[in-house]
Amino acid sequence: MFLMPYTLTVVDTRGIQKYIYGTNSLKQNVGASYLVDCSTRHWLVDCLPYPHNVINIDKIKPNERINRRKIEEGDLAAELLYTGGGNAALLFKDREYAVEFARCLTRKVLLEAPGLNLALVHSDFDWEDHNLHEVLGETMDTLAERKANQAASTPMLGQGVTAACVYTGMPAVGYVEDRLISAEAAAKINGAQKANERLEAQLKEELDLRGHKIPMDFEELGRTRGESSYIAIVHSDGNRMGERITNYLSGHSSSNRSLITAQRDFSYSIEKNFREALKETTNQLIEAISNETLAGIELRENKLPFRPIVFGGDDLTFVCDGRLGLSLAVYYLRKLAEKRLVDDEPIYARAGVAVVKTRFPFARGYALAEELCSSAKKRVTELKGRYKKGAIALDWHFATGGLLDDLGSIRKREYTLPENRYLYLRPLSLNCEEDWRSWANFERVVQGFQKEPWKDRRNKVKALREILRTGSRDAVGWFLKAHSIAAGLPDIPEQPDMKSKGWQGEYCGYFDAIEAMDFYIPFEGGEGQ
Repeated sequence: MFLMPYTLTVVDTRGIQKYIYGTNSLKQNVGASYLVDCSTRHWLVDCLPYPHNVINIDKIKPNERINRRKIEEGDLAAELLYTGGGNAALLFKDREYAVEFARCLTRKVLLEAPGLNLALVHSDFDWEDHNLHEVLGETMDTLAERKANQAASTPMLGQGVTAACVYTGMPAVGYVEDRLISAEAAAKINGAQKANERLEAQLKEELDLRGHKIPMDFEELGRTRGESSYIAIVHSDGNRMGERITNYLSGHSSSNRSLITAQRDFSYSIEKNFREALKETTNQLIEAISNETLAGIELRENKLPFRPIVFGGDDLTFVCDGRLGLSLAVYYLRKLAEKRLVDDEPIYARAGVAVVKTRFPFARGYALAEELCSSAKKRVTELKGRYKKGAIALDWHFATGGLLDDLGSIRKREYTLPENRYLYLRPLSLNCEEDWRSWANFERVVQGFQKEPWKDRRNKVKALREILRTGSRDAVGWFLKAHSIAAGLPDIPEQPDMKSKGWQGEYCGYFDAIEAMDFYIPFEGGEGQ
């Protein structure tokens, strides 16, 4: 065996949220996501010294993506250990190869993706004397520290007489549709077309699109009536993924090669299963459209009212017609829970759904979706002690009047009554049967308001919302009596006071469902409901 010191290199992207979501142009959001992906996939491979172990980076299966050659056997200049989720780890035969790779990749990113920042860390590594698991952990810690302390690069604002880009404010280099654009915006726009072509090719390979196309503009996601049009921004993350990866790798760290194999197996397992759940969600949407079960959804130029923006690792961010955000998020989370990773545990995740006006600042909408996802994570943590199998949780917010504050302040001001009584139940659990603050009860209430004696009495339901806002339990009883609704409110099992009073303890069981009436279209009869 050929032994010598190697160099471990870890690559990560910096500030990608601002880079991807910084404009209100879906085309540029999509293009930016594509460029981020290229930086740790195609361009990374282009910069590897020969010979290396990559066959086809676009393939999912490990045996189709990389060959069986190993760097410790002495015939590779570089070995890709793994890539996914915007980061990658590689081993180089010596530091000179690693430095030249870094020079090549950063130059490529500067030229092809202006405005995107990379962070790289090199660590010397001896195959015989060092434990790769420990060195990789130390290198990742160094990378995280460097990212935290490294100031963002300040672009040159131009010299002499310059014109500003309408999207970035940076010096313009040309025009698109009579609008001045910078090099960064131009790169994103150019990447958008390639991203769409790749996504359509992947979807056509895996399912029947039935002639539908992928939207490239927020206005193409569904009904458009100027300011009255809404989109949903959905952000989802896997639960405990870092902990699961660490636990799995610690059980396969007896040798450096077994650790590499385990890391690849876990990365493949994540990519395969999360991609499969996204495919099944897309297929369910197409089925619902074809079966005409989505009342009120009108397609524009036969384009799907749905568009993934980021889908790598255990992260997913997509946009859709505002009325489909909850249904699509729930379906996706449930499909994930049916699958198992290589550690033989099911995939539990959480999601945040921000429903905003089409022309709402997209970066703020995405930040809200992230905040909602974090709120759902707290709910998962609360339920962890009660439900050992793990919890799935969902939170959402309808920003109908704009967004001038953080989520906590909004809920305290608009949804919390004196004595800490809450109009909202969110975040809701999706798989904890004993938890009454659940999606099942939300659906039960929504369906209850669609039946007699509430059916076709939408004004009465809206009036009930204002009664609930008072916090008076007696007021709900008077309301029901005044309108001759002897059956009471829709039933919520194990909360008997809800039916007649609207409240039990500190919680109101109906405000979420009433507020969602204009923003929730279920997959009627769809799987997983």
